[in-house]
Amino acid sequence: MAARAFALEVGLVALTGGLAWTAVRGVDAAGLPAARIASVLVFAGGISAAVMIAVAGRASGSRRAGRIAAAVGGAALVGPLPVALDLGGAAGLWPVVAVVGQLAVVALLVVAVRRRSPAHRPVVTLAAAVLACAAALAGTLHGLAPAVGLPGAFVADAALAAWAGTGAAGLLAVGAGLRRDRPLLRRVGVAFALLAASHAVRASGAAVVVPVALTFAATAALLAAAVPFLFSAVRGLWEQREAYRVEAERLRAALRSAGSETRAPAVAEVVALADAVDERRPTTRAPLRLVTAPPPRSEPSPEPEGAPGKVSRG
Repeated sequence: MAARAFALEVGLVALTGGLAWTAVRGVDAAGLPAARIASVLVFAGGISAAVMIAVAGRASGSRRAGRIAAAVGGAALVGPLPVALDLGGAAGLWPVVAVVGQLAVVALLVVAVRRRSPAHRPVVTLAAAVLACAAALAGTLHGLAPAVGLPGAFVADAALAAWAGTGAAGLLAVGAGLRRDRPLLRRVGVAFALLAASHAVRASGAAVVVPVALTFAATAALLAAAVPFLFSAVRGLWEQREAYRVEAERLRAALRSAGSETRAPAVAEVVALADAVDERRPTTRAPLRLVTAPPPRSEPSPEPEGAPGKVSRG
């Protein structure tokens, strides 16, 4: 089933790439800066996908989704953004910052692919801190000594190696997504593999149309991963809300039918508590459970079987 879905996704991404190739050819023939326009659109699409994945991961409590969102956002920052701002040939250490950011993206994606990762490991914070320090250092050196920089050949080789690592991490995510039937991992892995292929084609000196079309296809894969994941998280929250509402209704009905005059204060208290649970509609996935309430002090006899209890959250 996962292999069939993957084949369909690859076919749709290939169709998107072909349509993008046709559109970019027309834009390039018209004399417009196709690469810069495409980079702006791809940057917007990548950031949108990162935000949707982050929101859905927060709603569903998935740490893996948060790391994937950070990797997608980092790839949008260090990939299309330098082209959109025309920083590709900038002097100083700005190209090195892009390489550092790409290595951080690779680390985030590899950690996200792992089946288990400790919750106390702040990989996203660490990657953001490293990228921020590299950007601050490059900006400071560029302001003090604009001529300072590393050899261009070394930076180009380092960038190529970083993008090769991105492609390998993307293929690793594709394999993990197929093996575990995780559409988010699978589609994000395809997107990162396409981004790496786009950079490799661009470094080889091919026409601008091919790498731009590959970048558009990668963006389509990211959006195809983010939008269904967000809708799935929203649907899960809605189903959880309905489950809590049904549980609260069942508790109220059971307590009212089992109540008596001598137990009226306790029944009223538990019904009010059930109403409060229904009004709160918590967003956690902790189930409701019944905890038997102690008998009132005025009644020394034990409660009959099936007496109502208090409601608490596990």
